[in-house]
Amino acid sequence: MKKAQYFYLLRRGFFSGGGRGPINTSAPVITSDSGNVNRETPPPTLTSTTGTWTGTGTITFAYQWQRDNVDISGATSSTYTLVADDDNANILCVITATDDEGSRIKRSNTLGPVLGIPTALVNPVASGTPEVDQVLSTTDGTWQGLPEITITYQWRRDTVNISGATSNTYTLVSADLNALVDCQVTATNSIRSVSADTNDLGPIEAAPVIPAAPSISGVPTIAGTAKVGETLTATAASATGEPTPTTSWQWERSDNGATGWSSISGATSNTYTAVSADESKYLRVVQTETNTEGSDSANSAATAQVAAAFDYLLDDYSGAAAAYSLRLLDSTYTGNAIKVRRASDNTEQDISFVDNELDTSSLETFCSGTDGFVTTWYDQSGNTRNVINSTASTQPKIYDSTGGITTNANSNNAVQYTSGDFLRLTSVTGISTTNVEAYGVFENSHTRGVLFYSPNFVYFQSGDNSSALSGVGSPSLRVNGVDEGSITTRANLYTDINGGVKLFGVRDIVPTNYTELNVLQFASGLIPQIGFLAEYIVWDSSQSGNRTGIETNINDYYSIY
Repeated sequence: MKKAQYFYLLRRGFFSGGGRGPINTSAPVITSDSGNVNRETPPPTLTSTTGTWTGTGTITFAYQWQRDNVDISGATSSTYTLVADDDNANILCVITATDDEGSRIKRSNTLGPVLGIPTALVNPVASGTPEVDQVLSTTDGTWQGLPEITITYQWRRDTVNISGATSNTYTLVSADLNALVDCQVTATNSIRSVSADTNDLGPIEAAPVIPAAPSISGVPTIAGTAKVGETLTATAASATGEPTPTTSWQWERSDNGATGWSSISGATSNTYTAVSADESKYLRVVQTETNTEGSDSANSAATAQVAAAFDYLLDDYSGAAAAYSLRLLDSTYTGNAIKVRRASDNTEQDISFVDNELDTSSLETFCSGTDGFVTTWYDQSGNTRNVINSTASTQPKIYDSTGGITTNANSNNAVQYTSGDFLRLTSVTGISTTNVEAYGVFENSHTRGVLFYSPNFVYFQSGDNSSALSGVGSPSLRVNGVDEGSITTRANLYTDINGGVKLFGVRDIVPTNYTELNVLQFASGLIPQIGFLAEYIVWDSSQSGNRTGIETNINDYYSIY
């Protein structure tokens, strides 16, 4: 052994030579106050003994801590607290013993590696076929660091994160075509996170084309209302096939919705508008997927029985002088149904129609928790003969704070009148007085009410046999499609129209000296009175040829008799 090598090893404490200085008989030992060298919080402190020495005179000791056999600057006491630079390194302490004759050194045992931030001992590896629709996977790699270490994944396309691709597998999609794909694997412990990238896979190639006949999963669905004049829309069920199949449609009609389905000529798009031939029938749609390899078809569920088209009364029987209803009477009418005042703050709001009916949703929202009263009932005849009442105390009700929208005994939406309530047209200019007919849907369960004109009212009153009608000609009455003959007294009218929901028609009215049209007015009396009016239409010309049709239209909608 060369002399220089001998003295180097001697200084490093690998043996005790016969030279000057203390002799080590037991090596120094370092220990951790936590029992390990995991750099936790707080980090552990290492302590070194001096070992056992013999020598001449007093023996003194010096300490030098080393990290992977390299002196740690300033670490010269018997204790040493681990720091971040120690992560994944081995730690020992070199003891220098000095006596009267000289100095010698001895190395302690080694502790380590220090477990701190995660460190990749073996990088993760990505594998798989770099083709669209193929599944790639990655290993975690091998990590060292303070437990517990958790692993997360982020797949990347040309170094840009792929949204949602955070498992250890990833299925390649068309967006990956011609890109390089890798995975960033991140190890995390209580100290920090460290990432390592896998190898790149790619450029990604297109998936090989394998021809396949179409296959439909599920059935098509139909949206819309099964009603003459309404449009139904089909949505295709999902389909596969290679090449990509094309979709075609065929609507079918059945008498019972289960058997006997027949194709409807020309109905070959995903939408279909029901026609009169569909009324009372059932409809379905057939979805067919076709490509060069074949075809597949699927039938939707049947619709409900197709209802008749909404029948607008004034479309069929035009020329009304005034028309008031809570349903839409004219397909061309775009105005509102009523104006409502809510009792809580006297705010007023117009309520229109939705799908030919009163917009009950808007009415309920506007009047929620309070009563609602009609201040204006709009005329749908096109003559702008709106009936109004600006006096709050005599406005009829349309919404009850506890019961909701007011309805008659047949559950039809209806304006509720009590004693003294009215809606009035104060100018009758332009309405002929030669031959007036009026039709309405009315429910009355008490004794008295005024129906038509002022000051010569056509009204009824129980038991008033002595009061003949005057100033209105010789009107006749129809109730629920049955002729009741001429109206001669108030009691006569009362007897025929009172009790339950009635479709009334009064014709041959020849009013004289009238200035107002009341729709409807209940006269003040000695006992409470209540009634419900859902609809009221006035023609100022004879409807002799239309009476049956008018009554049929009204009854079909309200189902009165």
